[in-house]
Amino acid sequence: MLKKVLIVSFFVGLCVFHLKAQTSIVELNRLLTNYFEIVRTESYSPMPDKELYNEKNAELLMDLLYDYYNDTLSKIRSKAYYLTYKSTYQSQDQNIRNRGVYNLIQGLKDEDSGNVGNVAKLITNFKSNDFNNRSKDSLKTILHTQKVYSDLILKLVGFAGLDEQKEYIKKNLNNGVYTSNKVKWAAHLTLARLGIEEEIEFCVDLVKKQPVNDDVVYELIPDLIYTRQKQALDFVLTILHSERKDCYSANPENPQKIMCGYRVMEFLGPVIKNFPLEIDNTGDLIVDNYKEALLIVRDWFIKENGTYEIISNTY
Repeated sequence: MLKKVLIVSFFVGLCVFHLKAQTSIVELNRLLTNYFEIVRTESYSPMPDKELYNEKNAELLMDLLYDYYNDTLSKIRSKAYYLTYKSTYQSQDQNIRNRGVYNLIQGLKDEDSGNVGNVAKLITNFKSNDFNNRSKDSLKTILHTQKVYSDLILKLVGFAGLDEQKEYIKKNLNNGVYTSNKVKWAAHLTLARLGIEEEIEFCVDLVKKQPVNDDVVYELIPDLIYTRQKQALDFVLTILHSERKDCYSANPENPQKIMCGYRVMEFLGPVIKNFPLEIDNTGDLIVDNYKEALLIVRDWFIKENGTYEIISNTY
């Protein structure tokens, strides 16, 4: 008798579980339908319900998003890509992150160039190991076919570690396929990220020749850091340690020039293992006293004496 009761209880529990799961799917679909109806009909962009990008719903959500990825309105597709990113990039489930990256890579084929650019930037928030072979194959195809935002796509190729594309990129550089300076520079950076020694030297030497100022610090230093090559970061450290006041403060009310090391310190934080300052989950430094913080960072690198470790699985 007890055995029968246990069996009945088990099946009742199983039915309740499936009913709850089905209700969850229905509720998620209702929230999604309501959200996209507002996006479709209103001129403003509403904030999605938090349940839509709760990572526990990521797998169900991506199943429900397929029709929206192919919607005729670019703003609908844009929001579908954003929900994909928001629900997957911090997931503890590797399969979810893999699927999120793959679905976003499909967004790089979008016919709206703005969507392509936005998706490329969203992908940079993942880790290099979130690109599985399926994603890499798809990214390779896009590298060979997509004509907009070629610079961003090239850098994603370097980030994903598509080593077999080195010769293709070098050939395009040498044959003048990449016509804009922005795309050429991205190709050099990508090849440097993929470990080609002469390209690392090329990128570092080009930046070395520029006078240090705000433009170099805000534009070219992040590019060198993107390569994740020690030779590049060693040069960045020379700016960190420099006492020259070649940059302007981010505070528009302060007209005085400051040392560029303050900004460089912020760039280095997320890419150096065991960095001596606390960093929040967005990669920003948690600092009250910047003068003291810069001294701490400089001293730490001096003590490391070139043995610091670079975090290479991030963009």
